[in-house]
Amino acid sequence: MNHDTSSEQYILVTGSGQVLAVSDTAQSLIPHISPLLPDLINGAGEDTVLLNGRTYQIHRHLLKSESGESYGLLISLQQTSAVQSSDPRLGAIALALSDKLEINHVLENVVRFAMDLLNADAGALPIYDPDTDRLLPGHLVNLPVDLIVPVIGQRRGLMWQIVHQGSSILIADYADHPAALPELVQVGVRSLLATPIIYGKTPLGILAMYRLRNEPFSESDRELLQAIARQTAIALQNARLYQRAIRNADERFALYQASIEIGATLDLEQLYQVIYRATTRLVSHQRFVIAIPTENRMVEYVHIVTPTGRQAPQQVPLHCGLAGYVLRFGVSLRLSGAQALPEPAVQLLPEIEGELADGSLLAAPLIVGDRIIGALLVWSNHHDAYTMADLNALELLAATVAVALHNAFRFAQIQSQAITDNLTGLANRRHFLQVLHQEMERNRRYHTPVSIAMIDVDHFKQINDTFGHIAGDYVLREIARRCRQQLRDVDVLARYGGEEFGLILPETTYEQALKATERLRTVLATTPIMIDGRQINPTISIGVASFHPTVYPDPSSLIADADRALYLAKQQGRNRVCGVQELTNDAQP
Repeated sequence: MNHDTSSEQYILVTGSGQVLAVSDTAQSLIPHISPLLPDLINGAGEDTVLLNGRTYQIHRHLLKSESGESYGLLISLQQTSAVQSSDPRLGAIALALSDKLEINHVLENVVRFAMDLLNADAGALPIYDPDTDRLLPGHLVNLPVDLIVPVIGQRRGLMWQIVHQGSSILIADYADHPAALPELVQVGVRSLLATPIIYGKTPLGILAMYRLRNEPFSESDRELLQAIARQTAIALQNARLYQRAIRNADERFALYQASIEIGATLDLEQLYQVIYRATTRLVSHQRFVIAIPTENRMVEYVHIVTPTGRQAPQQVPLHCGLAGYVLRFGVSLRLSGAQALPEPAVQLLPEIEGELADGSLLAAPLIVGDRIIGALLVWSNHHDAYTMADLNALELLAATVAVALHNAFRFAQIQSQAITDNLTGLANRRHFLQVLHQEMERNRRYHTPVSIAMIDVDHFKQINDTFGHIAGDYVLREIARRCRQQLRDVDVLARYGGEEFGLILPETTYEQALKATERLRTVLATTPIMIDGRQINPTISIGVASFHPTVYPDPSSLIADADRALYLAKQQGRNRVCGVQELTNDAQP
């Protein structure tokens, strides 16, 4: 295709990037510009791009209907003048760079081309990162790979001077310069020529050439390097637009996939796992936390993943930890190093959240309506590991996570209400029977022991008659609390009805069940309950039975025998434990 430098090419696209029409003169540019379309569509003002070895100015024209509704965007590409140098090899550089959309390829090609053109012995192209305000090593040729480390903090030295002033430098006798780096002098650098790489008003990096022989660079070399830097700026911007487009596409897919997975479960434990996997696909991290606030002003770390693996949930006061800070103020955080901690001061929790001195943090609150229901936090072991793009991605994920967690919390609450006794907070009779049926089936399959106990409060009617029903309710709650403290997490204590409780003891033999229930009876009998300054000494009677499949065909038959043992305890004077073996040898397991 024959390009006229004054001609314009046109591409008509929708706001989503769908190409509607292309002028004949622009047909050959479509393969080169397609990867850049998302950023060109969303850009502002004018852009310059390098396509197929030629430089084009980009103009945008928003097309609207008579009603004012936008229906398309007309992108025009006007070719500018060719390379501003008499050296024909610059055209080869422009052509080679226009085909490179990977930043590493651009850096390597630029440094080697510049070294060839300027007869340099070594070269470097440090990259300026505006997100972290630092210079990164970029690409080095004929220099030790560990010579140039990221430059952070105060803007000192020749490289920062170039970035700050936006002008090139030429040092004929580098070793005698007061700002010379001893490491470069040590490897034999005699002359330095460096120029900034600037796109518009934005610094992108520095192109530096070194000679190790006693032959300094000239002013004509400076002009040539500046011409190379202009082409490099366009190529780097192209590569950044392309990388941003790829990242945006990857993020959109990851968020779409996460929304499907997150919305597919209401089980909290499964949901925590899905959130962890979705976060891992979006941002790299070595430490991960989901934290939620509790009603008693605590932070519950419900899902903790550290370099050593999944950790047990923990609770800490709300004023502690970075998660607590996010939950209190509802703000997102992007931190690097302990010196960047937010105000007011935060009491760190290194055992949960790790050390921040040499690492980085991203945090986003989980908000539904005007309520902060949780926080999502990730840590990296590396300094300045996260950009604003990473934080934006985490915030987008947090919006989906917040709704899913809110729904899961409500579902869990409804489920809990369906199986919980309102007065004592214990399992209700329905749940007790469900769990007992499951344990009996487990015994049939795996032959694991399971025992039950039926518990009744002695002379409870007298407590109600003497102290009133409100006091009676308090006594039931206190008995439930004290019994719960003496039991294992796997044991199921339920309010079976009135003042009667049922207890399921998985993995427990008959003899072990007698000992466990005797411990409950003793604790209740020796610890009085105080109500309005008056002492109540309630006691309990307990009947114990152990399941055997040949004796008990269903839960009701096992419960009936435990009830018979309970009745025997009542007959023998109350405040005692009796087992089914005291009734009849037929029930022995």
